[in-house]
Amino acid sequence: MLKYNKYIMTLLMVLIMPALVSGCVAKPSEDSNLTEDKTTATTTEATTEASVQKDTDLSKLQNTILDNKESVGIAYIGYVGYEADEEEILNFVKDSQYADKYDFLCGAPLVNVGGAELYAVVIADTKYSVSVYRAEITDNGEYSVNTDNTLYNYNGNGIDYFLLRCNESEIHSNVSLSLKKGNDSFSVFPMLSGMDGQLVDGNYYDFSIYSDYGGSGESEDKNVAIAREILLESQEVQYYISMGMSVQYTDQIDEIEGRP
Repeated sequence: MLKYNKYIMTLLMVLIMPALVSGCVAKPSEDSNLTEDKTTATTTEATTEASVQKDTDLSKLQNTILDNKESVGIAYIGYVGYEADEEEILNFVKDSQYADKYDFLCGAPLVNVGGAELYAVVIADTKYSVSVYRAEITDNGEYSVNTDNTLYNYNGNGIDYFLLRCNESEIHSNVSLSLKKGNDSFSVFPMLSGMDGQLVDGNYYDFSIYSDYGGSGESEDKNVAIAREILLESQEVQYYISMGMSVQYTDQIDEIEGRP
């Protein structure tokens, strides 16, 4: 049994799917493999002011990605579990911090590769073509990409952002984003690090909204950071991480010895 002293234990091994709220801003599709011609559309008519704000938010993000010398940006939206349907996933985005900062994601098409994690992908350099494929890990620890089945394709026209539901395993990605422009091509395999819960470094700009553990004051985020450090030092937690699990913050708060 782990002993956590007086610190709040707000982290736990992700073994079950958190409850998701009902409702959605868009009508879900019955097709699990969405392509550019089979995307999720919003059901509400946006006002001119909202459309301008949406375009501005997208343009600002794309410019930020390009300023950081990357062609594509990826953000980890959250853990949606394996059983969530499209309606629940879209509502998950609507109730997240991303709905306020990047509201265009609320009506983004959903590419479902299967898995428990939800990401957002924004193409900044629209001269690139982007294809989404399933990927597996070989016995040699290398990615094998199934290019015979394209799950999503962007060729410089249409919507240059989408949501990506993927990763059935905690230790490797099950999806490949293939980007190509002329003779330049590269692949991206989005996934989280088991050590800090953040995106693994790659050829992309990470625009995920992470908690600020370095803020001033006795904040909740500081408690989360302390709890994470204590858990990661535990042999029991290290064992489960080696088995492919990860440590994530669930937003649940308990008090131990009077400390929130």
